[in-house]
Amino acid sequence: MPHDFSEEQKCRRLEIAQLLHRFREEGNEFLQKVVATDETRIRDFEPELKSQSSDWRGKVSPRPKKFKRAQSNVKQMMISEYDCKGVIITDRVPSGTTVTAPSIFAKTEA
Repeated sequence: MPHDFSEEQKCRRLEIAQLLHRFREEGNEFLQKVVATDETRIRDFEPELKSQSSDWRGKVSPRPKKFKRAQSNVKQMMISEYDCKGVIITDRVPSGTTVTAPSIFAKTEA
C-alpha cells in the first residue's frame, strides 16, 4: 500500500470512509437510498442465431425463406439507473454522441 497519496486519492478515501460510516449507522435503510448507473454498448441489430430461427414443419411444407442479414456496425450506449427495487429509468444515447457530464438522472437526497 502506498504511503504517499495524492490529493485526489485522499479525497476518495475520505468519501469511502464517510459512506461506510453512514452504512454502519443506518444499515439497510442506507442501501435503499443508493442509486447505481450502468452504461452498456449495444448494437443496433443482432442477427438471429440458427437455433433461434429453427421451426417445426411438416414433411411436405415448404421451407421458410431466410434472408441473410449482417450485424450492424452501429453501436449505441444504453444508460440504466436502478436502486434496490429495480430499474428506475433507461435511456439510449444517440450514435456519435459522447457522455462526459455527470448523469442527467442524478438526484441528491437531504
